[in-house]
Amino acid sequence: MSDSQAHEPEVDWRKWTMDHAKLIRAFEPATFATDGDEETPLLAAGALVMAATSIIDELFQDIETLARDGGGSIADSEGAYFVLEDLPRRFAHQYNGRFARNFHVATVMITGRWSAEQWMPPASVGEALALFLVIRRAQYLLVDHGLVDREQARELYLGFEDAAFEDVDHEWLYRADMDGFENDEKFAARFGSTDMRVQSWFQPTGDGPAHVHAFSIELKAPEQA
Repeated sequence: MSDSQAHEPEVDWRKWTMDHAKLIRAFEPATFATDGDEETPLLAAGALVMAATSIIDELFQDIETLARDGGGSIADSEGAYFVLEDLPRRFAHQYNGRFARNFHVATVMITGRWSAEQWMPPASVGEALALFLVIRRAQYLLVDHGLVDREQARELYLGFEDAAFEDVDHEWLYRADMDGFENDEKFAARFGSTDMRVQSWFQPTGDGPAHVHAFSIELKAPEQA
């Protein structure tokens, strides 16, 4: 251990995590399941902010890795990926540079709404997946730093998930037993699910108040007369 490492102050992870909670304004502390402890909701809220910051940073690295490997998909790459590898693996051959940039924007958009007075739910499948990954990362952070146990980490976000998502259709993308459902028109008609094909992940999913970033909207160039 170097002298500088030996003299680094030890981080108070409990206090630092709770300090981040004030950055979330769209949700009340009561949104996070608790047994009456005033600190636990602050830990849950603060961990979300810290998780989002970590994921946004790591997506920059994933984008750089894809570019360094020639701009193909992560399925064709030998590089290490921090965020993209946590998305449904069966679509890995479609996670290329453009996809990664779109997912980065979607992550910034959905987590940026926390600071608003009123919450607007995910406006696209990509935003829903980004929020899903942020929640999971927040749970890991709380457990890894010994702030709660695994069961508590899971229960803390049940109320938040109910309030933050309009549905959980995005979780179907992780289920091996539902492989190919995104291309089944009869399934979509029966369950009223949105278009789950990867090429539609960053397109608006409804007429709600939230909107996707213009970066992700691809308009066909008009032909010259």
